[in-house]
Amino acid sequence: MSERKVLRAQASLSGQIDSLSEAMKLGESYLDPQTVDFAALVMSRAEARRQLSSDHVVIGLFGATGSGKSSLFNELAGAQLARTGVIRPTTTKTIAAIWNPEGSGELLDWLEVDDRHVVDSMFGATTAPRGTTPSGGLILLDLPDMDSTALEHHEIVERLSGQVDVMVWVLDPQKYADASIHQGYLDGLGSHEGNLLVVLNQIDLIAASDRAAIQKSLTGLLAQDGFRGLEILPASSRTGEGIDALRTRIAKLAENKALSIRRLKADVDQVIHRLVAELGVEQVNLPGKLDQDELEQGIAAAHGVDLIADAAERSYLLRASSHTGWPLTSWVIRFKNDPLKRMNLGRNHEHPELALTSRPPLSVAQSATIKQSVNTYLSKATDGMPVGWSEELRASTTDHLDELDQDIDVAIATTDLAIDKKSWWWPLTKVLQWASIIVALGGALWLGALAVAGYLQFAVPEPPMVEGFPIPTLMLLVGLLLGIVLGIAGSFVNRMVAKMKRKHVHRNLERSVAGVVRQHIVDPVAAHLDQFNSYADLINQAAKKAD
Repeated sequence: MSERKVLRAQASLSGQIDSLSEAMKLGESYLDPQTVDFAALVMSRAEARRQLSSDHVVIGLFGATGSGKSSLFNELAGAQLARTGVIRPTTTKTIAAIWNPEGSGELLDWLEVDDRHVVDSMFGATTAPRGTTPSGGLILLDLPDMDSTALEHHEIVERLSGQVDVMVWVLDPQKYADASIHQGYLDGLGSHEGNLLVVLNQIDLIAASDRAAIQKSLTGLLAQDGFRGLEILPASSRTGEGIDALRTRIAKLAENKALSIRRLKADVDQVIHRLVAELGVEQVNLPGKLDQDELEQGIAAAHGVDLIADAAERSYLLRASSHTGWPLTSWVIRFKNDPLKRMNLGRNHEHPELALTSRPPLSVAQSATIKQSVNTYLSKATDGMPVGWSEELRASTTDHLDELDQDIDVAIATTDLAIDKKSWWWPLTKVLQWASIIVALGGALWLGALAVAGYLQFAVPEPPMVEGFPIPTLMLLVGLLLGIVLGIAGSFVNRMVAKMKRKHVHRNLERSVAGVVRQHIVDPVAAHLDQFNSYADLINQAAKKAD
């Protein structure tokens, strides 16, 4: 790979890791813990490997007990570095053969390999064929047997399988189909095909007539593991068959300085594909204005906004009747209970923010209505959202419904109902009412005086006439009629104004409730959706650079 392509691959990988790191900060608490741990492991491993030597390619030999892995390692290294024999397992710790060791120390420290051996550039063979010399930096590792009964051996294999740049799986004719190899390790490594070799070792133990069938069988098994074009290299450390071809392949790998980047990118791509699969949708949208209105109005109705508005209407009518009714009887209205005051509303508290209403607790039906309104809104908000994100939003929202109810009660108690203000026509009506009473009373007294005088047979002048009607009679009739008209007109106007007041109170209460609903539900939901959309955008950006 040219230097330009290497730099391009490095830039692409860096961009993916940056996007993935930011995405994990946003979505860590909403993702499956295993996914989070896997992503954290891959990113930490990628960050660490990028800081270490890029001049060395790390190749690990993996295999089961008896596969001849250590013998193959010794043959490639040109020295008896790994112990071989009949005792199993023969490899109990990782052994490193190092070509061009300068700068490899920190890399080997990170790999946690202490048994290190520097070998010459000719694989230890003075007659090595041309093309088998790894002129670049190379670290060849012989790992413990992957099917060892020792737990620490499994841990080493598991760890290094994620750290080496190239995995060479050494299979033997007896165990090449072992499920512990395919299901335990190879299955799921399909994305790493460019960083993986398969060696069918001990090929000398297979009759020439059976080799094609065994290779075909192994090819089928590898295809089931996700490998479609993976070449199988036959070899035998005992007879030397295929060793030069394997040396040549490893020498070429040692020249490819982009292998570590390609391996890291494959790991990062695997994380990204896993996160994309869990993503569900690229973006989610906040429910529309109509949905928000339904939520706010549903909660307001459950909190009795209609009943409070009705009470405000009746309260206004009571106060209006006491100010505009017939003065001789309107005082009785003052003894009637004000429905707003029974709820501890409309009292003009000096510190209204400390006031609470005297409304009864929410009924089961009202609480169910609130929950239903909230659930409907959340269902629309989380449509298509991954389960972890939607469940967290639902849980956090429903956990705060009690606080929502308390704050709504305070909001209702502090809402300016504007019921205590007197209407401008009340004093005028009161003056006219008293004037009508005085006129009627004056006419009645006048007529009474005339009647008494006539009864006592006093000579009294005839009362003045207007259009043939005595003025005292007119005064009585006009006073009574004016009182009746004022009463009817005042009642009509008061009812019209009361309905207007009801609408005004209802609107103000809905605004107060809506403000609390936005604070406790709409705004947190919007923030959660923005966070998810930012997370999804970062994941999608990283996915565009994935293979």
